[in-house]
Amino acid sequence: MHRETMELRQLRTENISLQQNNASLQQNNASLQQNNATLQQNNATLQQQIVILLEEIGTLQEYVALMQGETKEDSPPLAPPSETACYAYISQKILLQFQPSVNPSDIPYEQIAWWKMIFSYIQPNDYERLHLRRSCNMFKASLKPPPKGKWTEYPHTNHASIDSLFNRCKELYDEDPTKAPTIIFIKAGEHEVMGYFEDEDEDEDEDEDGEMQQVHRPYVLIQYAMQIIGAGRDKTFITNGGFKILGRRGRRGKRVDMQGMTMKGASQCGLYNDNGLSFLCKDMTFTQYGEAGVWAENTKGRFINCVITQCRWSGIYCYKNASIELEGSQTKVDGNVTSGYINEYGLKTYMYDTSSTIHLLFPLTKESVSTNNRWGKNYGGKGPIQTVDSFETSCSSIPGTL
Repeated sequence: MHRETMELRQLRTENISLQQNNASLQQNNASLQQNNATLQQNNATLQQQIVILLEEIGTLQEYVALMQGETKEDSPPLAPPSETACYAYISQKILLQFQPSVNPSDIPYEQIAWWKMIFSYIQPNDYERLHLRRSCNMFKASLKPPPKGKWTEYPHTNHASIDSLFNRCKELYDEDPTKAPTIIFIKAGEHEVMGYFEDEDEDEDEDEDGEMQQVHRPYVLIQYAMQIIGAGRDKTFITNGGFKILGRRGRRGKRVDMQGMTMKGASQCGLYNDNGLSFLCKDMTFTQYGEAGVWAENTKGRFINCVITQCRWSGIYCYKNASIELEGSQTKVDGNVTSGYINEYGLKTYMYDTSSTIHLLFPLTKESVSTNNRWGKNYGGKGPIQTVDSFETSCSSIPGTL
């Protein structure tokens, strides 16, 4: 009797558990049915959107076919739309017109996010970004601001040479520094340096008439702090000359920044700085110069992902009281000393004291950066050339950094 009671209780417990499981299954089934209804509704909405999209694609294909001179035989002849009309049609579909507003509901955040993603793939340079932001509010909201400051560009309708533009900028700076451009965009193409003439040094010989000889200097003069931005080292080429940096050295926050160019081929140096403003070069190439690729004296400079190659003298000559810093995995000083001169090196510091230094940011080393220079003369000089864990001054701490 006792055993039958125990079995009966066990059966009742199992029956209750089964009923609970059945109720849970019924609840789950109802939830699945609701989810299925939602999916069907979403699918119907998606199908409607696909139909609309296919109609738009069909319309666009008709535009393209008409522009290419293709028409269906059974279609009535239509006047082909202009290229402007086609672009206008596309822009209406992908560019929402909106005005900046303090009301968050008026801002098309989703479309802005899409355009940010698109621009992340396109990677417009500073010059392109400047003009894109000026074209519409959507692009202005989707792209980060360009460098701050007054800007100009080369080629320029008022200047036949790049030298002329820079000289005019200096004239404006002398009249009123606030009116002078501090950003110069140099567009894609080859831009030849004309250079200038000056008297020979005093210790040079005079001519037969007792007058000083004039000597040509193949440089564009940079005489105040500015940013010079090319379209990319594979697009913007400065030929038959280089940059010579002047200005007052040591002024805090004042520096010359250069980016995105290839400096190519001249009788002297690609970048020459004797007691001028400090400088920063990023994503630059200096090649095929008759003297050093870079000559620095009584100044300080930094190179980020720069290449100095095929120069007759040293790649980088860090002369008296100069400091050069190198960083970036693409930084390379390779194939220089093509003249074979015995006192030239890929990386060279001053030969007679330790006043000049070349520092390479870890993990760069002088052995990894300076290679294949003639006769194996990859580095030399009395000043130290060494790897450091950090630089004394970060680029971001100086205003106007690229």
